[in-house]
Amino acid sequence: MSSMSCAASSGEEVYDSSFSTWLWDTTRIEQDPAQLVKDIQEKRINRVYLQINSEIPILAYQRFIKAASSSGITIYALDGGRTWATSGQSDYEAFWKWIGRYQEEVAVDERFKGVHLDVEPYLLSNWKENQTQIVRAYEDMIRDAADRSKALQMTIGADIPFWFDEIDSITESDSLAYSVIKMVDEVTIMAYRNKAKGENGFIELTKNERSWGSLLSTSIEIGLETMPSKEGKFISFASKGESTMMQEIQEMISIVGDKSTRFSIHHFDSWVNMKK
Repeated sequence: MSSMSCAASSGEEVYDSSFSTWLWDTTRIEQDPAQLVKDIQEKRINRVYLQINSEIPILAYQRFIKAASSSGITIYALDGGRTWATSGQSDYEAFWKWIGRYQEEVAVDERFKGVHLDVEPYLLSNWKENQTQIVRAYEDMIRDAADRSKALQMTIGADIPFWFDEIDSITESDSLAYSVIKMVDEVTIMAYRNKAKGENGFIELTKNERSWGSLLSTSIEIGLETMPSKEGKFISFASKGESTMMQEIQEMISIVGDKSTRFSIHHFDSWVNMKK
């Protein structure tokens, strides 16, 4: 792969590992899969969370995953909804039915490497009133997903917000973050802040999760945002640009002293289109 184009302004060594990203617009794999793979490579991405869209022909997934695999890029099946653990279990079941059928029907180099869940139960309108019941249902769903992934010989990963370490688990005598990290293979912390250091920086906000990941041998990724956000100027790198994002990433690597730390960038299209 080509060397990274976004060097830190101080001249220090740039982050030299590979990234993960979310690809929500599944139609992209139909249009020009070879070019899409090249675009992914240019960003030094070696893991893509690809949203499952059952309306996209199976052949399009096969061609894209095969092209990606031959370039050293692993593709995960991405999906999720706020209701998946509660009223939306039919959608949850449909997702697993699609995955099971797909994995069985295609060649080895056309299969998904894993499943990546993006389920955000805290977006439910009754989250505050029924948090205990919703957390219990959510943990049950994560446990079930882990069992299903294992049966399919697939890796299981999940997105969680950084503040899940402040929510009590129902099944563990610890936090919800700890519980999820214990049940799955990989966790991406949605640490959507545009600075590494400080009380509100993504180093401090992911401290507990990184510690638990090490303890439980679960891979932890730091998720960063490139989409414009209305939640505050401190959320996204959209206005700051790619170069600044890379500098902040390097800042974390230097401070925590772990070059193996992975970062996942949300999301592919906004990252490609953001200013340098």
